[in-house]
Amino acid sequence: MERKNILKYVCTFVCGLFVGGVCVHLLQGRDTCNTPDVDKCYETEYPQVYGIDISFWQGNILWNQLSLPCDANGNVSGRIPAPRNQRPVQFAFIRVTKSDSLVDTLYQRNYNEAKRLGIPRGAYHFLTDTVSGIVQAELFLSHAMFEPGDLPPVLDVEIDSPAIVEKAKEWLEIVEERCGVKAIIYSNMNVYTRRVKNDPVLGTRDLWLAKPRGDMPTEPNCLFWQFTHEGHIWGILDNVVDINLFNGTQEELQDYIQTKGIKTKMI
Repeated sequence: MERKNILKYVCTFVCGLFVGGVCVHLLQGRDTCNTPDVDKCYETEYPQVYGIDISFWQGNILWNQLSLPCDANGNVSGRIPAPRNQRPVQFAFIRVTKSDSLVDTLYQRNYNEAKRLGIPRGAYHFLTDTVSGIVQAELFLSHAMFEPGDLPPVLDVEIDSPAIVEKAKEWLEIVEERCGVKAIIYSNMNVYTRRVKNDPVLGTRDLWLAKPRGDMPTEPNCLFWQFTHEGHIWGILDNVVDINLFNGTQEELQDYIQTKGIKTKMI
């Protein structure tokens, strides 16, 4: 063996020992739960119930790796790196449409993947104030997929204008009649206070409220709290994601779906 080859193999061996030692050092104290695609590491006994809301902005989600980093008590902040614990996504709101023309290009894929993994899912529409609520409702219904066990349809009301209330009522009348259930209204705290809270129709619907700072809203009909718009979780690589907390236990979420969720498959 030539001298240069001997030196080559010696160097390779030494480098291998060094890299291996570094890896052992980094892995000491770690367990397999640090890898985001190990299903056995999921904790399911935490009392909190967390979910996400998604659209094409999140890109192609790696659904098999989807999980929420949490602390030892099960609390999710949306920050990575995070403590070693991780937990599954327990519900997902998926955007279907916006206004009278935009159909989310990843809706069907996201719905089918959530269904495959047994994640309760809901469909939502982003309402605009310059187009008939009737037209927007028809677009939503022509693309949304509803099956028994799905969450109620969701109307996203976050444009602050007097006209948005009229459009919302038009949308609700058509969608609720077709689906056979009352819709959930999503809003931020400002629009909720100004346009939704005191309206005799909108104010009676179950709520999903965005409040990125402080505690969960105390409105009695607030069931879902969007507490961050900038969450980082395993399985979503292309963008940040909204993370939500359900105001109740896993059993209460299942009861809610059975009581107020979709009852029949819609074609």
